[in-house]
Amino acid sequence: MGPEEETWFDGMKMCQIHGSNLASVESQEEQNFIVSLMRNSHKTVVWLGGSDWTVEGKFVWEPYGDDITYSNYAPGEPNNHHGVEDCLLIDGSSHKDFSFTWDDRNCDDQHYYICKQMDDVTGNLVG
Repeated sequence: MGPEEETWFDGMKMCQIHGSNLASVESQEEQNFIVSLMRNSHKTVVWLGGSDWTVEGKFVWEPYGDDITYSNYAPGEPNNHHGVEDCLLIDGSSHKDFSFTWDDRNCDDQHYYICKQMDDVTGNLVG
């Protein structure tokens, strides 16, 4: 989990410095793991590695363009509010009815971020 709030792009750069990318979430187990990290670190909103800037409305995992096969969007999301929301995050804000669901936001907003390092052999989440 990144120690400071960053834009989506800067969060991705910070992850890449450490040999990883912004996290992709490919199962309920991974969603639960990230939520537990968020709760333990008292972070309510974190960037994920998804975006739809290549094709509006088609979110993929960056930087490779992998299809999103598991999702946990809040009702009505993603909605590209004001036409400027192209990056995914998990929102665990206590004021939301659907806590720890996904939302699209402006990539220039600053939030904490979570990196995912892949095991080169199996593609499994590592630490």
